[in-house]
Parts: sequence; structure tokens; C-alpha cells
Amino acid sequence: MSLRPNDGASSTSHRKKVYKNTGVDFQEGRRRRQDGAIQIRKNRRQENLSKKRKEEEVEDDASSPCPINPNPDLVLFKIQRIPTLTRQLFSNDLAAQLEATTQICTLLSKGHIALIDEVIRAGVVPQLVKFLARVDAPQLQSKAASTLSYISSGTSEHTRIVVEHEAVPLLVRLLYCGTDDTKEEAIWALGNIAGDSPSTRDHVVGYGALFPILGLLWNPLVVKRSTLRIASWTLANLCRGKPSSTVLEQMRSAIPFLRNLLVLVDEEIVVNACWTLAYLTHEASSEMIQAVIDANICPRLVVLLSSPVSKATVPIMVTLGSLAMGDEANTQVLIDSGALPCLKLLLSQSDKDVVKHACWVISNITAGNIAQIQAVIDADLISPLVHLSKAEFDIKKEVAWVIANATYGTPEQIRFLASKGCIEALCDILICSDTTMMAFILLGLYTILLVDEGNVYAEKVEACGGLEKILSLQGHENDDVYTMAVDILETYWPDVL
Repeated sequence: MSLRPNDGASSTSHRKKVYKNTGVDFQEGRRRRQDGAIQIRKNRRQENLSKKRKEEEVEDDASSPCPINPNPDLVLFKIQRIPTLTRQLFSNDLAAQLEATTQICTLLSKGHIALIDEVIRAGVVPQLVKFLARVDAPQLQSKAASTLSYISSGTSEHTRIVVEHEAVPLLVRLLYCGTDDTKEEAIWALGNIAGDSPSTRDHVVGYGALFPILGLLWNPLVVKRSTLRIASWTLANLCRGKPSSTVLEQMRSAIPFLRNLLVLVDEEIVVNACWTLAYLTHEASSEMIQAVIDANICPRLVVLLSSPVSKATVPIMVTLGSLAMGDEANTQVLIDSGALPCLKLLLSQSDKDVVKHACWVISNITAGNIAQIQAVIDADLISPLVHLSKAEFDIKKEVAWVIANATYGTPEQIRFLASKGCIEALCDILICSDTTMMAFILLGLYTILLVDEGNVYAEKVEACGGLEKILSLQGHENDDVYTMAVDILETYWPDVL
């Protein structure tokens, strides 16, 4: 947070006193996430990301990729079939190979770990990888890719075995020369491999999978919906976690592709595109942030935020919050796109993760300039935020960031915050395990007290138990917290020292 003048307040010199001999860095243009402190929330894994199986090939009713209580007799029966199918697989009869591959693919479609283990022990993976190169047998290629996809949807060890047998380069080659069905199966397999870990993701990227997948997404109106769903999901997996420099470099010029996907009516494709954006903008470079801004994606994200596509809500807010961490011009794009009214509605949601992310986005907006703080006030966001200061810790902590950032506004804005219960909200969360949070709250309280007239705000601090908490911080082991607490007490309650 940059040190902003208090627009005419007579006690600017007092404000500077807060920074003396403290280790808290308040000179950054934006409030950044510090070591182990307030960070962008880890993006929760959606059920449509990471490893995924094709629902249309599931044999029975269980929907989990690894059923908790599979029928042991049924699994045993299937295991007993594997030796026979393996012999067929290694025969020289193309029809027998195709039939065996198809049967093994069907056996694995439920994702039973025991079946995947048994198939791997039977040594079929090298043979399936060889089938990927059978340009004379496209059906066999397709079924082999599908079977490898199911194996890769198992554990990390299962994925490792597929990777070690050099399946990835052959799967990537199929994206260029395979039939439409084979391409879909290859994309599934690559998506499952990429979704396993950053190392396998980088392995897939290293073999050039990104370009052909982007090629399929270039003109979504002429590509099958099923292909778009699979390709958009795989693209999200290629970007998830902390994308590699190769992905970021290639994706900067491909952001318009995502804009094309966001306007489709297919919910699954839209959600996948939103997660891709969330991964790309998470702790992104200024160039990536600017690429998203230049692609005019923000207005569409705001429209989606107010739509019933609930699965896209969190990735959209991760993207918007990341964009707001850029410069004030980027923050203004969010405001001009109508994000604030949508965020206000989300604050009343029952989904705690949604509420937490909404507060985080708003906190990055109040870290902007005075006009942007005023926009938050004008959107009537302060009262519902203060109400949330009684919620669980993760939410109230984000609320505290919103308020503390907003105290860098004008004296009139600060008085408005005080009139809406922001003093009490800050005092409520003052004592916590996060020392960075406590130091920033103390700074916010000090700033509010600077515009106090008639000791009204100091009395509010006392009435809500804030003074007792500040007194208890005199002996805090963290120098930042200790120094700020003592500064406040020396200035406003010298008689209690």
C-alpha cells in the first residue's frame, strides 16, 4: 500500500510516525500478499478439473473416479479377465488387438484403482503406446489413447508409468494427424497427464501440446462441442498451478481465444475458460494482466458473474482480484465494467468461499486511489462488509483488509467508515495469529484516529474493547505490532502507559 497524503489533514506528520522503525513495507503501489500472510486463496479444485473421465462410458451408477466401496466380487471378476485380454493385446491379429483394447478400456472406465494396478502389472502400457503409432488402424489408435487416459486418471504413480513409456509425444502427434475421434481421446489423455502435477504438465507442454489445442479453440463455431469441452478443460490443466514461462509466453497472444469461449452458451466450456484465466492471472506479470485487459474480457466476466453459472463464480473473482492487483487503470476497468454491484450481491451468498473471494476482490479495489475508494462507498458495500466482520476468521480477515485499505482515503471518507462501524470491525479482529494483519489493522485504526474530532473515535475504540487489545500488544514479540501499538497509546492514551 502506498503512502498517500491525507488530503488536507493537519496531522500528516503524525501519520509518518507510524512508519518509523517498522519493518512493514507500506511503500508498494498495491497491497501484495506477503510470506505466509494474506495470499490469494488457493484455487479450490473443481470437479471438472485435474483428472477427469468420460461420463458417457461409465458402466454403472457410481460417479466417483475411484469408488470408495466398489463391489469386490465385480472387481475380482474383471481382474480375472485381464490375462486373457492381455494375450489378445499382444497377438498379431488386428481385430483381436482392437477387441482387447476396447474391453480393457471398458474395464477401466470406472476408475477402480485395483483394476488399473492389475492392467499395469500385466504390462499392457508399452503395447498401448505402440498402438498410438498405428496410422493404419485409427480405431485402435483411438481406443489406445482412451485407455491410456483412464490409466492416467488414476494415481500419480499410474500417470508416471504412462509418461515414462513415452506416450506424450505420440499423443501430441495425434492432435495433428489423427481422426476427429482420435484427437478427442488424445486430448483427454494429455489433459489427465497435465492435471497430475506441475512436472507432468510441463512435460506435456514441452512436447508442444499447447499450439494444436489452441488451434482447435481458434474458431469454436466450427468445432464439435464435445471437442471444445475436452480441449478447454485440457487447456485449463496446462495453465493450472503456476504456469511455466513457456505457457505464459504462448498464452499472452492467445488470450482472445478465451474471449471467444466466454461468449459460448455451453456452461462447461465457459467454466473451463474462466479457470484458465484464473490460473494465468494468478500472480501474473504485468504483460499478462495487460493482455487480458486489452482483450476486453472484464465486461464479459462481470456479465457472467451476475449470471447463474455458479461454477464460474470463484475463478471469475480470482481473475478480477488479480487484475485489481495491477495498477489503478486496471482497477478502474473493473469498476467501469460494473463489478461492484455484482460483488455486493455475492456478499450475501451462503457459499463462504464465494463471500471470501468477493471480499478479497473489494480489498484490492480499495487499495486503489481515492476515487476508487469512493466508488466502493457509493456502491453501498461498506455496511454489508461490516456485517461480515462477525463471520468466521477467513472472511473477517478479508473484511479487515478492505477497511484498512480504505483508510487511505480522504478525511470525509474515513469519517464515513467510522460512522458505519468500521472501528468496531477492525478492533474485533485485532488479536490474531497473523502479525502482518495486526500491524495493518493498527495502522488503519491510527489513521481513523487522526481525523477524530472531540475524542469520539477514541471512545468507540474503548467501548468495543479495542483499547484493552492494544494495551495487550505492548509486549508483542513482533516489532511492527509493538511499535504501532505503543505509538497509538502514546498519542491517544498516554495516561494508561
